Formats: sequence, C-alpha cells, structure tokens
Amino acid sequence: MLCGSPDWRGFASQVVGALEKGGVLSFLEAEQLRGLGDSRRTLSIAMALAKERDLAIDFDNILHPSNPAAIGFELYQLLSSLRPVFVTTNYDRWLDDAGPEELSSVVKVGGEAEPAKGPSKRPKYYLREHLSSALLAERGAVIHLHGSYTDPNSMVVSLKNYIEHYADPRVQAFLSAMFKNHTVLFVGYGLAELEVLDHIIRSNESLRTGTTEPRHFLLYAYRSTESVQTRFIEHFFRDQCGVCVVPYCIDAKGHQEVVEVFKGWGSELDVRDPTMLDLQSHLDRCVASPTGVNREAALRLVRNRPELASYFINSLNDAVWFADLDHAGFFNVAHNPTVKVVENKHGITYQAEGWPALRYLEQIAASAKAEQAARIANIVRAISADAQKRGLDNWRTWWSLATILSKLPLEAMVDQDVDMIRYWLEGRFDSNMVGLELGEKLLPRLLDSSEPTNWHRAMLLVDALSMMRRTEERP
Repeated sequence: MLCGSPDWRGFASQVVGALEKGGVLSFLEAEQLRGLGDSRRTLSIAMALAKERDLAIDFDNILHPSNPAAIGFELYQLLSSLRPVFVTTNYDRWLDDAGPEELSSVVKVGGEAEPAKGPSKRPKYYLREHLSSALLAERGAVIHLHGSYTDPNSMVVSLKNYIEHYADPRVQAFLSAMFKNHTVLFVGYGLAELEVLDHIIRSNESLRTGTTEPRHFLLYAYRSTESVQTRFIEHFFRDQCGVCVVPYCIDAKGHQEVVEVFKGWGSELDVRDPTMLDLQSHLDRCVASPTGVNREAALRLVRNRPELASYFINSLNDAVWFADLDHAGFFNVAHNPTVKVVENKHGITYQAEGWPALRYLEQIAASAKAEQAARIANIVRAISADAQKRGLDNWRTWWSLATILSKLPLEAMVDQDVDMIRYWLEGRFDSNMVGLELGEKLLPRLLDSSEPTNWHRAMLLVDALSMMRRTEERP
C-alpha cells in the first residue's frame, strides 16, 4: 500500500468497477455489490461474474499505480537488502523485481564495462504445484502463497478458492515446514487466517514445552493511545501462538514509520545463508517424500548448489528419481571422471574417482523394468563408447558399469555388450573386481536362463573373462 496499491476494499471496488465498465453490471448493481460490506464476498461474486461473462480483468492496472510512491520503493529496497525468502499472500509484483531501481520500465544505459540491461527478476513461484520446502532455502526467492496477478487463474480470491487452497496437502506441507524449520518475520500481515495460525501453533516447540523462546515475530503498528490494547495483543500472540510481537509507534509518520524501523534494523538483522546441514536437511525431506514437486525442488537446489550433488545422489535408492536424473543430465558421459596421476616421494600413483550417479544405477538396476531397463543399458553403452573414444580408463567406472549390467534384466542385454566388457577387462589397471562382478553375478544368471540366446552370451562372456593379459604392462 505504501507504493500506492489498493487495500482489500479498494481492490474489490476496482474489480467491480471493471465489471461496470465492461458492461457486465449496471451502476446500481455495481453500487450494491460494493455495499455488501465484506470485501472477500464482493470479490468472490465479482470474479465469478467476470468468469461467467469471459471478461478479462486488468489486474496489473488495478494493483500497480502508474506513478508508485517513493516511500514504497524505499521500503522494498530495504527488504531486498536482507535477501530473505519472501513468502507473500499478495498478488502484486513489488517483491518480484530485484530492487526498487529496477522497478522502473526505463532501461538503464550501460557503459563499456556494464552493458545496458532491463529489470532483473527474482525467482518467483506462485502455483500450488511450485510449493516445496526446498524453496525455503532459495534466498531471494518470492513465493506467492495466494497466486500472482500474471496468472488470474492462480489467484486465491473467493471463499471457495480459499478453502480449497488451504486444504491442499502441498500448501499444508509447505506451511508446516516453514514454521517448523525457519524463523519467520511477519510484515504488514495481521495473522488473521486461522489456517495459517493452525500451522504456527502445531509446529511451535515453545508452546508445547515452554522452555524455548518464540521463533516467529510479528511487526505490529500501534498508536500511543493504544498502548493497553497493544499489551493485550502481545500477550495473545505470545501465549496462544508462540509469536513475539514487535510493536512500533506510528504517531509521527503513520504507516510510513515501518521504513524507519527497517533502517534502524539494517545493522542489527543477520540474515544468513542456510548452512550445508540446512541444505542437506531440505534434500532429506525431499528424498523421504519423493513427490513430483519435491523431486523438482531437490534437483533445482542441487543445480543451484552443485556441491550438494554427491550427498544427494548417495541418498537415493528409489527408481522414481531415474527419469528426473536422466533428464537433468546426471548420467551424461561428460561426467565420467578421469584417472588422476599423482607424483610423490614414493613414485607415481593413480587415483580413480567414483561417479555417484552410477552408484544410484547400481541401486535400481535389479528392479528396472522394460523401457527403464533398456534406457539404463543404453546409458552403460554410451559411457563405455565415449570412454573408449576418449581413451579413458577408470577402473571404478568399469566396476560400476559391470555391477549395473550384472543386475539388469537379461532382456536388456545384447551380444555386442560382451565386446564392451572386453574393453573394460583389457584396461591398463587391475580388472579383478570387474571380472569378479561379471563372473559371480552375471554369468550364473545367463547360465540359469531358459533362453538359448543367454547361453550363447554366457559362452561369449566366459571367453572374455578367460582372455590372457600381460600383467607387466599394468601400473
């Protein structure tokens, strides 16, 4: 509102005005719809009428004045400098842009060192299917809990929308994770929604034990004549919700005083990046509940923080992740590590790194079916062919590929795979573990098969495993 956006009553009135201007309502009908006395009820009816008459409401024009007030820009600049995760019930764009100077539609003129660029945007999430606890580790992100004006269908406005929204398991899980695992500062929000209060109370350890300080804080504007009422409010939120009220007096400047509050807090607030343990905990929760939303959120987190990749992959053993990992390029041949040559006072040693994504394939290979098994077999072949082309000879990669091939359904194997196996066995380095894996795991399965084709492959495999090697060539 400090930028000039309407309050709930003004918002409802302008939506009704759009219906009147569009010929959906007469003057009298618009006047009486505005006079219902309940903005949400007015909006519910107005939005239903707009949908029924197929009238597009210009929410951008309603929510965003052509000349936003400077004091509002200043507030958003102060909020931006903290780089928290923003969770808002507002539909507007004020939090979506990177900073107040970028909210203007005028493109800056860049110099030689910095080319001209338009407004940069924060990561923005506004659909229910976007919601995941992993988003709460994405500093600077904006999460529109009630949708965005850019997609009117996402906006939670009517009573029906509201009830359906807060009954959605994704919304419930997100709110529960936010209030249980994070510190929340409420700004310009009265905590009137019982559904939100429910999650605060259920996840608040201080209420259950009485031994810990409140983790959540409510910035509360009051007038000096309301000091007694303010004390009641403080007691209510502390005792009933476990939320600490932070009051500030607005006698002098009105609601603009909130800008002075954040100016004063600038050197006091310490908004830190999540620790590695915090990020790992986010991944653990996604792995424990591998819904489509959680899988997408986990992969996004790993993409933004590559140092988490090994931890993430090593925690997976469910085939439900395979398609997502494959699409994200985790099995790309470019990730095949080379053997490192290390010189020290004792001479030269060789170090072969493992490839976590292959260990995941080892975990799921035995349970793979049909197309998935065929795809895994093709991944094995692609990695082997690329390594042969580039002259890579990582014995740990060969061992993993041998383990995967030994566990896959036999239908996924072809005769040419034995030629691939020969390359693994002919490497410069000791291939005993590769041979052991194939001889003890794959060979018996081929022999026990009722398919003559697999008996033939067993003979080819025995021939490969029986190759003579010149051990003196090995390092």
